[in-house]
Parts: sequence; C-alpha cells; structure tokens
Amino acid sequence: MKKWVRSRYQPNLPLGGRKEKVTASPEHLELARQAGCEGMVLLKNNRNVLPLKSEANIALFGKGVFDYVKGGGGSGDVTVSRVWNLYDGLTERGMKDRICGSLAAFYKEEVERQYSCKVAPGLVVEPELPESLLEEAAAFADTAVIVISRFSGEGWDRRSVVYPGRDPYEAAQSENARRVFGDCDYYLTDREQKMIQAVCSRFENVVLVLNVGGIIDSDWFVKDDRISSVLLSWQAGMEGGLAMADILLGRENPSGKLPDTFAAGLDAYPSTANFHQSPDYAEYTEDIYVGYRYFETMKDGGDLVNYPFGYGLSYTKFEICTLCAGEMDGLIYVTAQVKNVGEVPGKEVVQVYCGAPRGLLGKPARVLAAFAKTDCLKPGESQALTLTFSRASLASYDDLGKVAEASYVLEKGIYSFYVGNSVRDAGKIAFELCLTEDEVTEQLAHRAVPSQLPFRMTADGTYEQLKLRTPNDFMENGLGWSEDETEGVVPKVRSRGRYLLFEEKTEKKILLDDVAEG
Repeated sequence: MKKWVRSRYQPNLPLGGRKEKVTASPEHLELARQAGCEGMVLLKNNRNVLPLKSEANIALFGKGVFDYVKGGGGSGDVTVSRVWNLYDGLTERGMKDRICGSLAAFYKEEVERQYSCKVAPGLVVEPELPESLLEEAAAFADTAVIVISRFSGEGWDRRSVVYPGRDPYEAAQSENARRVFGDCDYYLTDREQKMIQAVCSRFENVVLVLNVGGIIDSDWFVKDDRISSVLLSWQAGMEGGLAMADILLGRENPSGKLPDTFAAGLDAYPSTANFHQSPDYAEYTEDIYVGYRYFETMKDGGDLVNYPFGYGLSYTKFEICTLCAGEMDGLIYVTAQVKNVGEVPGKEVVQVYCGAPRGLLGKPARVLAAFAKTDCLKPGESQALTLTFSRASLASYDDLGKVAEASYVLEKGIYSFYVGNSVRDAGKIAFELCLTEDEVTEQLAHRAVPSQLPFRMTADGTYEQLKLRTPNDFMENGLGWSEDETEGVVPKVRSRGRYLLFEEKTEKKILLDDVAEG
C-alpha cells in the first residue's frame, strides 16, 4: 500500500511579471481581503449607523466574534497560514481601545474552551451571557455589534449537528438539537434569541453581522427596528475578519449583491416540503422556478420576499440610465451609464434582466441576462458600461417536444430587457426584441432522461404530470448511447434509495493508485 500525505501548502507556480508572487504573499493576501469586501452585502442601514464612527465605542456580542467560519468544511476546506476573525480585524485597524475588553475576553475564552473540547469551528454553542457583563458593556459602548456564524459542510450544514454514532438527519429531528443548535441552521437558537433580545434592550444602535454560508431566517431583523444595520459578510476566507472590519469602519464601501432571494420564511420556498420529505432523496418538483425565478413569476410571490435577488445597499447613492441598446450579429447589447450622486466613493452593479414570452414551454417573469460592476466612482463621477450576451442564451430547453423535442428553443413573441441594480429595481424597458417565428438554436438528443419525477411546477404555479419513463430509457428512437460512447457504462443498474445509478464494468474500474501511476 502506498502512503499518501497532504502537504501543508500545495506546490504552486509563482505569479506576477517577475514571478515573485507565491502562496500567502502580501499580494495574494490583499487580493483575498479585497475579494471578501467585494462580496459582502449590506442588507439594512437605518439611521446610517454604518459606517461606524471613528470615535464610537463598541461592544462585540456573540460567539461568532471569535468562532469565525472562513469557508466550507470537508473538501471545501483550505489550509491557510492564519485566519482573521472580526475582533482581530478591528484590533488590526486600530480599534482595540474602542472595544469593550472584558466582553471580548469572555467570548474568546469560551470559544477556546469549546475548541479544547474538540468542538469544530462554527459549531461552538452560543454561551449564556452574564448579566454583569451585559451591563458593563452597555456602560462602556454606544454601539453593539452582534455576530451570528454558521458552519457549512457537505451533507450536514442544513441538518443542525452530527452526533457521533447517529444519523445526521435523525439527530437534527430531536427537539433538543433544534433548541440548542437551531432547526437546520436556518433559524436562531434559543440562546441566540435570548442574547439578541438582551442586547437590543440596552443599546440604541445595534449592528448585525451574518457570517453564514447560505440563506438564514431574515424575518426577525427585517421587522425589528431596534436592529439598525445588517451586514451579510458570508464566509469571506482567511482575510474575512479584516474585510468585515474595513466595511464596518467605512474603509471600504459595500458593493456586493444578493445571489439569491431572502424570503419571509422557510415555507415560502417551494423546495422546502420536498427537501424534508426524506434523508435519502429529494424530488425537484419546482423545476426551473427556483429562487427569484419563482418569486418574480408567481402571482403572490412578491409578498413573500424580504430581500430580492440582486439587492445590496451602499454607503453612497447611484443613478443608472440606459444610453443605448439593441441587437447585432446575434448579440444583444445594453450600454448603461452609472453616476455616483452620493457623498463617498463606491461601486455599483448594473444588472440586465430578460422577460421572455411564456409560450408553450413556460418562462420565468425575469431572468438575469448579464451584469457588470463599475470601477470605484468618486462623488459626481460617471462610468458607461456595455453589457452583451448572445440571443441564443435566452432559449429554453424543450424536453417534452412541445415545440421541438430535445432542443433549445426561442419561442416567438416579445422579449423585453430591463436595466437596474436588482431584479425588483430593474423596472424600465431598455429594449424589446420581437420574434415572429419559433427558432431552434440547438438540436440535441435525450441522454439519461429522468425516470421517477411524477410532476413539476409550471409558470402559473400549477403542476403538470410527467411521463414516468423506464430507468435508463436512453435507447429509444435510436438516440441512445452505444458501448463505445459510454466507455464501459452498461444499461445494468443498481439501486440507492429511490434513484438508480449506472454500474461500471469491474474490469474498467480505475483506482487512485492507478491515477498516481499515470
């Protein structure tokens, strides 16, 4: 047996003109910090509490201040030289004397204690906050910053916690697990709720930082006016603490936009019911109506949204206007001008959405077609951005042959294009394209057609029945795979849960040792 060792740092080729840039070089670290800043989304900023004033005294609450999650676990993890949490970042930016030291020491010691008990980063339990420390922090600081962190890992980041020797799904269903760790890490735990209520009752200015890898419940901070500002920092890598500090202090202006829709509740997502149906499988009956494609298309979808797709605030204000738009040689182009009409430098993201005719295949009301971010614009400065995308990219796949089977199709009708800085703020039509006939942009053939999905959602919210095909029904109509094309994959199947997987020929199996030997 060969022995395999994972190196602390993987071999790499130096970058840069003089080949002087290597892993963890100052240039790479700065790029990581900048990337973290660029992706953070400012969700809320009532009373302009952010950016924090340089003279402000702050109190840091929540185990997430020190239990920072830089990124995903498992194969998503990366070995790094060091990781900055928020306390480290603020201290590095000269705020140490402005931070309530006794409160910070309490969270630091508690996180380190749980780490010593082999609790993984991101899974530390929120400690009970002593009343005396809360009063001391309220006397010291005029602004509270609460950090909520969530771990992400393959197969268990939406299942609360893994208990040794227990199935993750079963463990997540226990009442105690939901109480202590949260229900599938979407909702706050009891301890988090208690801490937040205590902080909000004693501080006029409360800033919330969300160190999370996915969507969590937003309804509580949308409705609670005591929470002044909310920064969605995501899991911003090894330099994330510095990036968070730079955004909070106004050294950087937030310019990130939401890549998904934050709905008013977990049940608002059509996938929720099927996701919890079984630990072994999920039926994707929502079809293409996922995320904003669902909420913007369905009749009552707008009432279910807290923060729409593409949304993100800034410390300044922008105006976006369309200069020109049209089609040329199969490409659709939109030129938009962005002007900073606020008081501080910042960046804006221009987004172009398409509203296609619903036709026989059904379409979402809006689909993101292109987007681009400006340079950092000074107050009063403008920049023109030209966004282009192919006409064919707007086609829909016809799997049932309603127009042309196994083809990408542009159905006839009017295609409208909207420009703005979110799916909800792109209201004005910049350009319209009228097709008088259906167009097949690409003719394909069926491969491994789904066999067990009974029905799927349509554009009006109803469901259409689907043909339940025979598993591996890819040989029909002479459009299937041959032995040569599949390189040893044969129509024999084996079962795993509800789904059927292809079985490889034993003599064709390639092992890791074989790969290592070339």
